[in-house]
Amino acid sequence: MLGALRALDRRARLALVGAGLLLALHFALFLEGLATTSFPAAVALVSLEPLSVVVVAWIAFGLRPSRSEAIGISLATVGALVVSSGAGEGEHRLLGDVLVALAVVVFGGYVAVARGLRAAMPGLPYAGAVYGVASLALAPVALALRPDAGSLAPTPAAWGAVVLLGLVPTLVGHTLLQLASRKISPSLVALVSPGETVGSLAIGALVLHAWPTGREGLGAVLVLAGATIAIVRVGAR
Repeated sequence: MLGALRALDRRARLALVGAGLLLALHFALFLEGLATTSFPAAVALVSLEPLSVVVVAWIAFGLRPSRSEAIGISLATVGALVVSSGAGEGEHRLLGDVLVALAVVVFGGYVAVARGLRAAMPGLPYAGAVYGVASLALAPVALALRPDAGSLAPTPAAWGAVVLLGLVPTLVGHTLLQLASRKISPSLVALVSPGETVGSLAIGALVLHAWPTGREGLGAVLVLAGATIAIVRVGAR
């Protein structure tokens, strides 16, 4: 990894740091949103990520969305509004929805920067460097928010869950996703997001008993339909 970093010019190194900071901000916003709103609302809204990439690419690089992408974005936006309209029911809070939505927007910027570095740095060294920057950026936040001595401290099981979250979905899952995006169509890679949402909703319902309300379920279906229409149509071209 050190050799790959030395080979980068100053602009690429700054972009690498920027990617790490954006990834850190994405995780921070999403986790805070997940803690603030209901589980079904959070995982439904986060499936807007592929469409965020399309919009950011349009704004940053002038890559105008195709007709199918525009239809998908419109449908998914309606779904997001339907999800958010259920705020106030149970654990569902509008503030959490907004935080997750901001995390989605930040993710679009992160992917735009990451794709710009695709030719400058191999996948694994890039992932290691970005995760390192993100970890350093989030460490002071974690220390500042650590529990007081007299408050409820995390249990060993909680620490184990944190470690597994870092190893499995982040270190393995996110890294494999980055490597795949370098070799196959980004449209196909983006299909992971709707699939991830369906899986998360199913696991949340079965394990956490976090069943979506009627509005959350309807909104999730619309978001998933919009994302799938945009991605599948583009992948079929």
